[in-house]
Amino acid sequence: MNLWPTPPEPPPLFEGGVHLWAIALNEARFDTGSWLSRLSPEEQARAQRFKFADDRRRYIVAHVALRDILAGYLELAAGDLRFVDGENGKPRLASTLAGGGIEFNLSHSHEQALIAVTQQTVVGIDLEFVKNDFGFHEVAERFFTDREMSALRALPPSLQRQAFYICWTSKEALLKARGTGLSGALDEVEISLTSGNRIVVNALVAGWTLIELNPGDGYEGALVVEGKKALPLHRHRWQPYSVRYA
Repeated sequence: MNLWPTPPEPPPLFEGGVHLWAIALNEARFDTGSWLSRLSPEEQARAQRFKFADDRRRYIVAHVALRDILAGYLELAAGDLRFVDGENGKPRLASTLAGGGIEFNLSHSHEQALIAVTQQTVVGIDLEFVKNDFGFHEVAERFFTDREMSALRALPPSLQRQAFYICWTSKEALLKARGTGLSGALDEVEISLTSGNRIVVNALVAGWTLIELNPGDGYEGALVVEGKKALPLHRHRWQPYSVRYA
């Protein structure tokens, strides 16, 4: 993600493509102290409820970035954006701002965030930091199908952790795209291994396309978009555009 280019302004958004934005949550020059005021009262209250300062900082940067990016596409001040919760709490633009068909989804983990933006296409994204001390086998036993567990156990031990995270982010991205959250079924993707020891995850739900993102830097991520047509991906790295907060 560190190699993704930084555009001078958000590029034009067009129907049929997906814009992916990478956000570093720990850049020293991001002034999160003053950025809290850029969020809505509801967002500010949620930020203040975080027990740990690092979690608060990550939330503030990710949501300031989300507002800044969407404001660029909508040609509005970031403070004018209003969000509502859709089914199962999936955030959406308020109906007064949704006329342009902008769809988005945000995921953040550890010190990185990813935001997917589309037009007229429902989208879900998930990003996870690969923790070397995380007991993933217990989670896999609970949420993976028998076939997935068999595939996971058949992998060399050195590949099992990566396979878990690839499968997990794929499941989460699909649930987020469909707006079901953790209330939905987690058995809608399956994992397999190619003859060349490449981990492959396929979606089993008609009408959705699953894309493995390979974000690197110790992360795994997945993107799910509505429809079965391959969409062009445009990758960008976010930097703050302070003019939109003037």
